[in-house]
Amino acid sequence: MTATPAFELLARPIQQILWDMRWPSLRPIQEDAIHKILDGEADLIISAQTAAGKTEAAFLPILSRIHEHPAGSVQTLYVGPLKALINDQFRRLERLCQRAEIPVHRWHGDVDASRKKALIAKPSGVLLITPESIESLMINRSTSLARMFRSLQFVVIDEIHTLAGSERGTHLRSLLFRLQRYVQENYRIVGLSATLGDAFPVYERWMRPDGDRPVDLINGPSGEKQLLYKIHAYTATKPRREDGQEDDAESNDMPLGLAEDMYEHFAGRKNLIFANSKSDVEQFADSLNARCRRQRRPEEFLVHHGNVSKEVREFTEREMQGMRPRTTVCSSTLELGIDIGNVTAVGQIDPPWSVGSQVQRLGRSGRGEDEPQCMRVYVREDELEAKAALVDRLYPKLLRAIAITELMLQDPPWVEPPQIDAFDLSTLTHQILSVLAETGGCQASEVFARLCSRGAFRAIDTPLFAGVLRSLGAHEIVEQMEQGDLILAPKGEAIVNHYSFYSAFASDVEYSVIFGSMLIGTLPALFLPQINDHFLLAGRRWQVVSVDDDRKEVTVKPARGKKPPRFFGGGGEIHPRVRQMMREVVLGDRPLSYLNATGVQLLKDARATAIQAGLKQQSIVPLSPSQCLWFTWTGTKIQRTLCLIADSVGLQATDRDIAIEFKAAVPDVIQMLQQALREPLDAESLATRLPAKQTRKLDHLIAVPLLVKSLAHDALDISGAESVIRALDSAR
Repeated sequence: MTATPAFELLARPIQQILWDMRWPSLRPIQEDAIHKILDGEADLIISAQTAAGKTEAAFLPILSRIHEHPAGSVQTLYVGPLKALINDQFRRLERLCQRAEIPVHRWHGDVDASRKKALIAKPSGVLLITPESIESLMINRSTSLARMFRSLQFVVIDEIHTLAGSERGTHLRSLLFRLQRYVQENYRIVGLSATLGDAFPVYERWMRPDGDRPVDLINGPSGEKQLLYKIHAYTATKPRREDGQEDDAESNDMPLGLAEDMYEHFAGRKNLIFANSKSDVEQFADSLNARCRRQRRPEEFLVHHGNVSKEVREFTEREMQGMRPRTTVCSSTLELGIDIGNVTAVGQIDPPWSVGSQVQRLGRSGRGEDEPQCMRVYVREDELEAKAALVDRLYPKLLRAIAITELMLQDPPWVEPPQIDAFDLSTLTHQILSVLAETGGCQASEVFARLCSRGAFRAIDTPLFAGVLRSLGAHEIVEQMEQGDLILAPKGEAIVNHYSFYSAFASDVEYSVIFGSMLIGTLPALFLPQINDHFLLAGRRWQVVSVDDDRKEVTVKPARGKKPPRFFGGGGEIHPRVRQMMREVVLGDRPLSYLNATGVQLLKDARATAIQAGLKQQSIVPLSPSQCLWFTWTGTKIQRTLCLIADSVGLQATDRDIAIEFKAAVPDVIQMLQQALREPLDAESLATRLPAKQTRKLDHLIAVPLLVKSLAHDALDISGAESVIRALDSAR
């Protein structure tokens, strides 16, 4: 029997919209999604490159279903990680929904209160919302939830890879489990992702840990676009000053020729340039605009990151949607699918921390049908002196850039799988307070059932949950009534009633930067400039006029001098597979066509250094009779564990990323590490050695022994560390 063509399964108004939009045909992922959603009852993940039509693949059949079966509540909930992404999708869905007469609503902090009130009074259609706004509904509109969502049929989770395995993802999954209580039937989940890799089973378990509904996967074709890709390596030297003036001076860590090359590559076109730090965003945008000024051209390099004001970010987004050539230097804020029009190319300043980020960023280019994907990665390495350390002579930043590239070029690309079973006691605490605010009071057993046995915190057992409740009681955050119900104590109510509560992750204390009546952005409180200091923000140079600690404001005026502000945020977590690939690259001999001449030479030098050090035959190298380097080539989590194990047996260890440096002779190091494995390693005992115990938003409310248990589970990898130590033993 021949299957019905996908187009014919769509509701008539949806078909007419596609005719009006002059669609020549449906894409394969859209045809597959139409059949799976309209002919089946499973959940679905749609994984395809950016601009492959994932949103339409999900919503064409969903809108057809709710058009043919209307109900008096919100029928589809779209969850996006960013307000800007929600605004973009709202514009796209409005056109699809117009002829079908399906209402589309937004709910986030910038939406007018009258629109929210109208939705509550007459819930319907599609609601686009952030996880934080769902939290707000749970607390402030709990009596309206049943009316708003009783006929909910679908939950669409966009950019699912950015949520699963993160605090926001745990928060969202908890909220969705809690929302099910107000829904008559078990709603279906549709996840959208551009960087799923081969981790589908992990996402399947995140979506349906009980296995109560099957999860299907649609994988879009990979490698269908032409790829233009280059790694440009530079060694950092102090540049020659052209006229001795500060206005044109470069930062000391800006290699000679780097800014000039970037200007040549990106000026006059529409592009994105990503950086790992906000300071780099500001510094490079300023340097590139200085070249515009010298050539008497308009300044065409914009900035976009979380510390510039909403007005600045929105201005940048509008400019990128326009026709003028603009390049935005940005942090991860533009990594997701915010509509900024087609960009010619993507730049990356130093390699990102994950393959997933690189794949996502590459996907921001080549969105047109016949346009190639184009990316340039700029790697800064120090110019080495004769006595440079062995690790530095391997040029690890370049090796990481190559390793990430090699994993990205696999078909399908390898990307890091999410870690979904965290002991996230901060987010658990957050949700305990939220449930008590939602219900007004609840038995502890019922809170445990909603959040743990039937919720997102399946890894948390009863004793650990009880310990968290005791901590909250000790801090006078919750209290227990005579009949046994838990309620929020006054201190708990104060936490829940503060606007910052809706987010489950921490926000740093920041000062507003004001010029006249204009908010330029924010700066972290721990790194404020002093009066008369100069700094960069929003791609412009400012001088501090005054600092008001009570109002948390820095007043500024335009200036000529520059100094990039210091923002929070250090290195990211690196997966063991990336470091293993770094080893394969430096011990290999295959030429890499995507390296520039400097990159070719640095890789050649690194490989010669590796051969000279004997790294193919041994992983531990003596530096002196009382000092050695152990090249572990493992991920951040295992490396952290190895350093703690070494510390526990009296070895003085220094983390060198791809290696661990010991102040001890090679035989002593091997003997002491072997000694550590003679008894079972205790993760909690090792975790007590970590200097910082409070790493998440509400950790300050949780007893230290519980935080240690959480860190032992989430921050350490005992089995991985044992395997690395045993490999060292067998290699000798």
